[in-house]
Amino acid sequence: MGLSCGAKCAKGLLVTFNLFFWVSGCFLLAVGIYLLVDKEKSTLFVLFHEPGLNYALSQYLAWALVGIGGIIFFVGFCGCCGAVRENRGMLVTYFIFLFLILAAELAVGILSAIFQDKTLDKLEGLTSVLKEEYGINVQTTEALDFAQTRFNCCGILGPEDYEESAWKVQDLGKGALVAKTCCLLSNNDHLDPKPINATWCQSDKPAENIHFRNTEGCVIKLHEFVKQTSILLVAIGCGIAALEIFGMVFAMCLCKEV
Repeated sequence: MGLSCGAKCAKGLLVTFNLFFWVSGCFLLAVGIYLLVDKEKSTLFVLFHEPGLNYALSQYLAWALVGIGGIIFFVGFCGCCGAVRENRGMLVTYFIFLFLILAAELAVGILSAIFQDKTLDKLEGLTSVLKEEYGINVQTTEALDFAQTRFNCCGILGPEDYEESAWKVQDLGKGALVAKTCCLLSNNDHLDPKPINATWCQSDKPAENIHFRNTEGCVIKLHEFVKQTSILLVAIGCGIAALEIFGMVFAMCLCKEV
């Protein structure tokens, strides 16, 4: 028995949808990998690592995007084969996988919003991190230097964060009052910063250091960084989940007619 006009339309739409579905899988893979390997993001994420874990919470969601993107390739194949061969079993399998992926992507979106608040709460504790770990922990030091260079800031709340830090108490800066990356630089390299005028930058007289040292803390810029990353994950998780609803509808319409 041939398919009805409506079923043929659902079949065509399902095949077309899978082309977009595969593209969305590539997009998820690309975004997930970008969040994990981008030098700026991976360096700044060090400041938000959870105790006992190797990554920040947002990075775990990026890994989830990579996994979901990979699964989409397999699910899209089942959908195309089920539609072309008009196989009810493959269509049902396709529907079930779409539902699971839909739930996973919604979870990524929801967890992104939850993790944003949790990560923003950690901003309040970064002053203590700077005081205890700057100049001692290599990863933390590089992350803070990168933030100060990237955002033209100094400390978390301001240059005064260095006053009682272990870095200053132990004289790791060899008499410096603030990190070199707090100074206005002639280059943009946080690993080898070259202050325009190191002497005046390190002066304890505001009238001298004000023109050669960044005076604002990094907290506002770090807050923006966390929010932008969270918004990206929420938009991707919920946006592609909404797209999959159409695929589920097309699959069920065709399955009823097979």
